[in-house]
Amino acid sequence: LSFLLRYWKRTQDNKALEMVEKTLTEMAKGGIHDQIGGGFHRYSTDQRWFLPHFEKMLYDQAILSRAYLEAYQATGKKEYAQSAREILEYVLRDMAHPEGGFYSAEDADSLPLENPKEKREGAFYAWSEKEISNILSKTEVEIFNYYFGVLAPGNVSADPSGDFQGKNILYIARSLEETTRHFGQTLAETEKIISDFQGKLFIFRSQKPRPHLDDKILVDWNGLMISALAFGSRVLNEPRYCIAAEKSAQFIL
Repeated sequence: LSFLLRYWKRTQDNKALEMVEKTLTEMAKGGIHDQIGGGFHRYSTDQRWFLPHFEKMLYDQAILSRAYLEAYQATGKKEYAQSAREILEYVLRDMAHPEGGFYSAEDADSLPLENPKEKREGAFYAWSEKEISNILSKTEVEIFNYYFGVLAPGNVSADPSGDFQGKNILYIARSLEETTRHFGQTLAETEKIISDFQGKLFIFRSQKPRPHLDDKILVDWNGLMISALAFGSRVLNEPRYCIAAEKSAQFIL
C-alpha cells in the first residue's frame, strides 16, 4: 500500500490510489479491525475482511498505522487519520512496557465468560446479541445492531470449528449516513451514539479474561513501532506519540 501511494505520487496514476483507498477502507470496516478497542488482527480468513484470525501482532500495527497516515497525507480524508490514531492508542494502552518498548503480540484465544475452562478463538472479541442487549437500552441496541451487523442467531456463517455459534463479529455493515437516514437522526447524533456505545462495550469487555500477552520485546518490531509513532506524531500533531517513540528508543538503547 505504501509502495502504491508512492507510485501514484510519482506517476499520477489514479488507479494506484484507488486500490489503496479501497483496501484501507474495507479493512477498517471489517471484522479484522477491532471495532471496540482499536488495532487490527493478524489476517482475514475470507475475501471480505470479515472473519479474522484474532491474534494481534505488533508489526502489523506499526506498518498499517503508517499506511493509514500516508493515505491521510495523500487524500486529507479524516477517516484514515482516525484509523491510524486508533491503532497507535491501542498499542500505547495494551502493548507498551511501562519503561518503554513494546510487546510482541496478543493471542487469538481466550477464555469465554460462559465457559471459563476452555480457551476459544476470538472469545474476547465476539459478542452474542443477548450480551449487547444487556449492556445497551432497547433503542441503543437497534441502532448498534443495524450499524455493526449484529444478528440474534449470530452473524458468522462459515464456522467449521464451532467457535462462533450464536456470536457476532462486529463490522461496519452500514455507513453512518445510511444509519442516520434509517433512524431519522443527524449525522452528529449518530456519530455520538455509536461512539458512546463503543465506550460502553469497551468497559464491559475489559472485565472479560484477556488473551495471553506475548511480552517478548523484539528490537526489529520495536524499530517499526518507534518509527510509526514518530511519523504519527508529526502527521497528527500529537506530542504524546513522539514522547512514546523517544522513551522506547531510549529503552532499546
